[in-house]
Amino acid sequence: MNPLVSGTFGPLASAFNICALAIDWRTTVFPDSPESEGSHIKDPKWVVVVNAVSLVIAIVANLALLGQMTDRISHRRAAPITIIGWYTSSILLLGLIAATPAHLPLPTSQSATFSQAFYYAIFACVIYFILASMLLTTAWNLHFRDPAFSHSFKLTVSQRSLMLQTILFLGYLLAAGAVYCRVEGWDFLDAVYFVNVTLFTIGLGDYHPLTHLGRSLFFPMAIGGILFVGLIIASIRAMVLEAGSTKISTRMVEKARHKALESGDSKTGKLQLRGFQERQLKTGSDQTELQRREQEFTLMREIQKQAARGNRLIALAISGSSFFILWFIGAVVFWQAEMATGGENWSYFEALYFTYVSLLTIGYGDFYPQTNSGKPAFVFWSLIALPTLTVLIGAIGDTISDVVASTILWIGKHAPEGLGIFRDAKAAVQKKRNRQGEFQSGHFKDDELQDWDFGDENIEKTIQALSGDDQVNAQTTSKPEDEREARRLLSAYRLHILMREMKNVVQHISVQPPRKYTFEEWTWYLKLIYEDESTPDGHRRPWERNVDIAAPLRENDQQKWSWLGQESPLMSMEDEPKWLLARLLEVAQSESRRRGDHWLEVFKEQRSRNLEESVLQPAR
Repeated sequence: MNPLVSGTFGPLASAFNICALAIDWRTTVFPDSPESEGSHIKDPKWVVVVNAVSLVIAIVANLALLGQMTDRISHRRAAPITIIGWYTSSILLLGLIAATPAHLPLPTSQSATFSQAFYYAIFACVIYFILASMLLTTAWNLHFRDPAFSHSFKLTVSQRSLMLQTILFLGYLLAAGAVYCRVEGWDFLDAVYFVNVTLFTIGLGDYHPLTHLGRSLFFPMAIGGILFVGLIIASIRAMVLEAGSTKISTRMVEKARHKALESGDSKTGKLQLRGFQERQLKTGSDQTELQRREQEFTLMREIQKQAARGNRLIALAISGSSFFILWFIGAVVFWQAEMATGGENWSYFEALYFTYVSLLTIGYGDFYPQTNSGKPAFVFWSLIALPTLTVLIGAIGDTISDVVASTILWIGKHAPEGLGIFRDAKAAVQKKRNRQGEFQSGHFKDDELQDWDFGDENIEKTIQALSGDDQVNAQTTSKPEDEREARRLLSAYRLHILMREMKNVVQHISVQPPRKYTFEEWTWYLKLIYEDESTPDGHRRPWERNVDIAAPLRENDQQKWSWLGQESPLMSMEDEPKWLLARLLEVAQSESRRRGDHWLEVFKEQRSRNLEESVLQPAR
């Protein structure tokens, strides 16, 4: 995650570095006018040179990190360049900022203050240092932590898109600012502030185009920038969903699973779930192995549901906390900034009000930043706060949607027969959940994805031979005459059925949220990879640990696994369709290799027989 954050905020720091270089660091202030209406005091050349050097070094560091993320440069080469480059840029800017009061003093003969460029330099300096420290921590973990981390960063589409979109958006922001600086006669940094307020649809009203050309350019500039913002927010949302559906959710499930097993009693089979919920794993002799395994599977699904619910609540809590931090801490920053010369001297409540109005992109325009420190702070704050608000709204929406859906299902289950509206609502919600990958009612009832060759009697018999008596949803009517015929059919057509199933599973991979299979579906798929849920071979009880544990596919009959164990397919970091596809491919590869070896031997025997006949024929 550190390289991804660095890849996103590194260009932001460089954009602020450009802003620090764009205008002089000091400006005069008229007593009754805002700071932005003052005139600039020219900087010495050494300030511009050091500032420019820090920018060039930072750009090289950004390019190295981008090359690493796109697999153009190895981590061993890119990481030192990026870390050293950002630390160097940070130190150069820090030296400038520290030297400014003594070597670049404000004139005492007239009222003067530091310009927006000075405060942009402070932001760039701090961001460079933080990002370099984060990458240094990652590099330390890569080399010294046990077990060692991977040196490659495999980015998803949304993560790679977020990096590129951020770079393009910041370039768009600065370019649009340069255009309006020229067209409207504003300072470049005031123009950047105007474009930022516009693209985030806040519309404070303190800056707006006054010329005909400026208003004409506003049409394409606004719509193009807003589309950029929408794309970035969509990428952030997709990235959050990806994180919640893989590593984080897997850790949550593992904690819930471990806690349930630790609270359980191996003799009675009782387990304690979250809160006061208790479940019983029956261990009686009147229970078949298939029924026992289904109990384990059902319990594991309950643990997954609880973990998912906890994961959503944590995401909601983190997003909510971030929202309040950005609101209240942002209000403190603007409150202090507007106390400077040229500010409106807001009270903290007024700053809190302004921050809330801006955070919700309402923008009444009754309050807006007027100081040279307030405007850069607002640009930086808005670039972080508004995407955070979007994530918060998404988390709240997911939580409310889940509560509403669960409530409708509960009401539909317990409502009287006369209240048909609740029954219809329950059916609609259940249908939607089925499409989204919840627990479908049977593998062979999925009409959209199944494409069986039921017209071929041999295929029909092979499916029946694989399904056995436990597959209640099988649509076949023909059965093998005896076990010998069943073995022959399986030998002939198993690979065909494997290919058919892989075709179906491939269609499940792109489903969002990820597809989850029912126990009946898992029973069928496991049989295809030589794992039979109806026999105890290869199965262990959840509390058994003194056995050779391995996940399907097992290498030998001594290895065992449980649905509630860490080796369970439901505990994989991969989505269920991806896990299944990999195993089906492995079995299909083995099956095709076995067939190839068999027919090669047949060919060799036939060839040898033909040679013997050709030798004997002349002798006759």
